[in-house]
Amino acid sequence: MQPEQNPIVDHAYRLANKLIYCLESKQVKVQDKYDYYNADNDVPDFGISTPMRMRKLRPGIGWASRAVNTLGDRVVFEGFAKDTFGINELLEQINGFSVLSKAKDDALIAGCAFVAVADDENGNKVLIPFTAQEATGEIDQTTGLLKWGLAVTKWHIPKPKKPGIMYAPKDYIVFTPDFTFVFENRSLAEVVPNPTKRTLLHPVTRRASADRPLGKSRITNTARRIINEVGRMKRRLEIAEEFYAMPQRYITGLAEGAEKDPTMDSAIGRVWAITQDEEGNSPDIGQLPQLSIQGFETSKKDKARDFCAETGLTMRNLGYETQNPSSGESLVAMSDDLLLEAQKTQEEMGKQFKEICITLRLALNGNDEVPAQLKEIIPAFKPIFAVDIGPAGDAMFKLFQAMPELVGTVEGYRMLGIGIRQAEELVQKRQQLGAASFMNNGGQQ
Repeated sequence: MQPEQNPIVDHAYRLANKLIYCLESKQVKVQDKYDYYNADNDVPDFGISTPMRMRKLRPGIGWASRAVNTLGDRVVFEGFAKDTFGINELLEQINGFSVLSKAKDDALIAGCAFVAVADDENGNKVLIPFTAQEATGEIDQTTGLLKWGLAVTKWHIPKPKKPGIMYAPKDYIVFTPDFTFVFENRSLAEVVPNPTKRTLLHPVTRRASADRPLGKSRITNTARRIINEVGRMKRRLEIAEEFYAMPQRYITGLAEGAEKDPTMDSAIGRVWAITQDEEGNSPDIGQLPQLSIQGFETSKKDKARDFCAETGLTMRNLGYETQNPSSGESLVAMSDDLLLEAQKTQEEMGKQFKEICITLRLALNGNDEVPAQLKEIIPAFKPIFAVDIGPAGDAMFKLFQAMPELVGTVEGYRMLGIGIRQAEELVQKRQQLGAASFMNNGGQQ
C-alpha cells in the first residue's frame, strides 16, 4: 500500500531507505570487529601446511579486548562540574552513567555508538544506547550532531542467502531535528514533533575525522592482521604439539620381509620386543628429537611488540612481565602513548556526553532554548592513572611554593592530575574548614 502523498511522510520514507542501506552495508564489518574483541574471529589460512580439518580452528587471541579495555578503563566518566542544573542527579536517576559507559565501550570497539533521548513506558525521559550494528546517521561536520539518524528496535529473521547483510530491520525510528518517525513493520506508524530542534539520536565516536566522521575502531586493520598472524602461529603450534604428543620413534636395519611386532604401536605403557634375525643382528631403534616451542614463543613476542606499537599498549598490558618491577612513575612513562590516547578520548567523548545531556534537558523542558549556565557544565573524568601519594605530595608542595596563587583552587588540583569533581570537593572542604576556623576564632583573622 502506497503511503499518503505528504511531503513530510515522503521525506521520512526516503530517509529511512537511505539510512537502512547505510546500516546494512556496514553490518558485516562491524560484526567482524566484535568477533575480534570476543576472540571469536576466523583466522585466514594460506592452505600450505595446515591440514584441511584444522583450518577452522580458532586459536583465541585476546589482544583486541586488551586494546579496548585497557583504554576504556582509563576513560571513566564521573559527571559534570559546574552543574547548576542537576544533570548529575538526573543521570543517576535514569541510569545514565551506565548508558554512557556502554556507549563508550562500543565506540572503542566499532569506532562509534549512539545514544537516543527517548520516552520509557511511563513517559519518562531516558537514555537508550545503540551499537553501530543497530543505528547509523549522517553527521553535521560543523556541529558534530546528527543531521538525521536511524535506530533499529526489532529485526526480521536473518537472511543468509543475501551476502553482506546479516539482518533486516523490521521496526525502527528515524530521527530528525523537527520530527521523530516511528516505523513498525517498515511502515510509518507515528510522527512525533521534536520541540528541541535537535536530533534526539547522538553519536559517540572515537577519533572522528573529516574522512571518517563516524570514528575509527580501536581494533584497527593493522591490529587485526597482527592478531591473524599470531593466530596462524598458534594453530601451527597446536598441530605440531598434537603430532609430537607421543615420541616419534624409528627403526633401521630390519631384515627384508620382517614383520612388525604388534606391541610396536606408539602408545603409552607399551614395551617393544625386537628379536634378532637369523644372523644375530638387531635393528637400530631411535627417537626423533622433541618439539621445541622456543621459536614460536620468540616469534609471538615479536608480534606482541608490533601490536603494542600499533595500539600504544605496553608488553606488560599483554601479560609479559618485565625483568624488574616498575614503579608507578615508570609505568606512567612507559604508557605515554596510551596516556595521550586516553586524553584525546576524554576530550572527544566529553563534548559528546555534554551534548547528549543538553538534549536530554531540552527534551524535559519541551523547548529548544539552551540556558547559558547549561552550556558552562564541564565533563569530568577520573584521573587516567592513579596518583602516587608520595610524589604527588612533593609535586603539590613545589607547585604551590612556586605559584602560591594556585593554593586551594580547582586549577591547582587539576594540574596534579586530580579529577575536576574531586578538585571542586577539595576546594569546598577547604572553604568550609576556613569558615569554621574563622568562627572558632571569634570572627577574627
